Amino acid sequence: MVQISKKLVVKHGVTVENTRDLTNALDISMAEFYCVNKDYEKGLKAFKKIMPYLNDQDRNFAMSRYIEHALNYGGILVKASKYADAIELYRSLMDFPGFPVCVYKNIGLCMKSLGNVDLAIRFLKQFEEISPDKEDVYVYLADITYSDIKDNLKAIEYYEKALINKPDNFAIYNMLGHLYSTYYQDKFKEKQIEYLNKAYQLAPNNRIVVKNLAYVYGKFHEIQKADEFYAKLMYLNPTHSDLHSYGAYLVQHKRFAEGFKFLQHRFLKEDLKGVSFPPIFSNKKKRWSLKNDITGKHILVHFEQGFGDSIMFVRFVKQLKTMCGKVTVAVQNGLIDLFKSSNLGIDICTEAEVNNLHYDYYIPMMDLPIVCETKPETIPLAEGYLHVREEKVKEYGENYINENNKLKIGIAYEGTLASKETDRDIPLPYLYPLMQMPEVEVYSFQVDDLSHQMDRVPPGYEFIRLGGTFKNWEDTAAAMKNMDLIITTDNGVMNLAGALGVKTFGLFNKITEWRWFKVDGEDIAWYKSIKPFQAPTSKAWDIPVNRVIEDVRKLCALKAEAEAKHAVKPKTALKSKSKVLKIEKEPAKKSKSRTVKQAKSVKTTTKPTEKKPAKPVKKTTQKD
Repeated sequence: MVQISKKLVVKHGVTVENTRDLTNALDISMAEFYCVNKDYEKGLKAFKKIMPYLNDQDRNFAMSRYIEHALNYGGILVKASKYADAIELYRSLMDFPGFPVCVYKNIGLCMKSLGNVDLAIRFLKQFEEISPDKEDVYVYLADITYSDIKDNLKAIEYYEKALINKPDNFAIYNMLGHLYSTYYQDKFKEKQIEYLNKAYQLAPNNRIVVKNLAYVYGKFHEIQKADEFYAKLMYLNPTHSDLHSYGAYLVQHKRFAEGFKFLQHRFLKEDLKGVSFPPIFSNKKKRWSLKNDITGKHILVHFEQGFGDSIMFVRFVKQLKTMCGKVTVAVQNGLIDLFKSSNLGIDICTEAEVNNLHYDYYIPMMDLPIVCETKPETIPLAEGYLHVREEKVKEYGENYINENNKLKIGIAYEGTLASKETDRDIPLPYLYPLMQMPEVEVYSFQVDDLSHQMDRVPPGYEFIRLGGTFKNWEDTAAAMKNMDLIITTDNGVMNLAGALGVKTFGLFNKITEWRWFKVDGEDIAWYKSIKPFQAPTSKAWDIPVNRVIEDVRKLCALKAEAEAKHAVKPKTALKSKSKVLKIEKEPAKKSKSRTVKQAKSVKTTTKPTEKKPAKPVKKTTQKD
């Protein structure tokens, strides 16, 4: 047994205070040691354990060291994407009096990364209110508002505040130029160019800045400037998305030969965001290229995505047929019947049937202008090229179209989500005046009322929901051939009307989609039967709609004049055989004889006269 001398034993009551001071100093030192050597969990735990036993002076020192190390550790956790752990750590700092205000900012950014955007903004705004150093938080708030909230106007406000203390930040100028361009479209041209030019002065070799400048100059038809910046973009390691944008610019400015070749980068764009193309496009061996001779070959033309694109570009197959041995077109199921009834002189198949075909090369449908060496002045079959069986048109008219002397107008006011992103849709209320014209009968060709605007039509406006009767695009075409006029925005319905040669009024926003290089005069070049009505500034729909209403009145007058000339009896003696379509909550029971629709409807003041077909048909999705 070891004996310890009494001289070596610490005597209580004599050196207790000195001992406590030493142990506290030791514990603080060890906590500091662990943190300095990156063992933050052990070090921070040691700091928290010792603090209750420290005097005020030592506690304040330990607290300041704890907070500094905790902030450093929090940064490490954030870099490792351990946002929840970082939030717990930052939250612990809020228990200390006088904790640093950056904690609000840090928690806000972590909450954004975890997807809680609302709480992130609350913490960042709290930081904005109490922090003297606001320029960083304005950037954070702008980024969140732009990317997560999709509020471009608010993002502009925050970025402009950030510029006050960051006047040499090219990224902020670039974002402001981009946002002004996206939100205001054709408005504030000077602001768009000013901000982007400032970004260019600060970062002349930044690819994104150069691309944005090229796009804005192109949008405002400043061709020399746009060409200059697109040329520079080619030397800055452009992405596939950049090259695709260049192709769109070239086509819209009538440079088809180069433009459609650059548009081939659409399959490789980095920002497709889940967009998928048909699997066949991954087969590089059978993909046609300019070096391939197609004389005598069997060519498969394959659809890409939207119905509208297939309708628009199928016009080229007749020309293609003269250049090769055989042509087969693979299209979406909803277009099969329409294309077959159009007598295009080619084989038509579905995507599912492609695997059983023996062909030499395939060509994506939107590449056909390259094969056919198309120029703006040589666009084929602009007068129309699709057809519907006469018996189908007659059957549709008998079943679903009212027999009266009114001008039959079909309307389509919105396309898919893609058309919303490019501001091609028009709010339905702009078309209400058509529904109140006594000499007009309005038929809605909307299959999917994505924004539920038809459900909100107020009392006193008459229209007929015809879109619910469409099983496929042949049905849509048959209904269209029963109309006197189609009024539509840039969507699949417009392309179909043009392909059928149906008289159409096309509504275009100020900034149009890339393929519409002509939106003035009596037609739009791709389709001779479509008369364009363009908004003079972004979303100023009232002006083109007023012009449309004036032209509709003229058509009504011409129709009345023509009927008066051919009338056997005085007009007052004419009886209208009106087959108004009933609203039916339950499907009508089948009978052996064809259903005869009821007598003329009476306008109601309690809810809109929304006349629906008496013969319910399964609703299908019809996309742009």
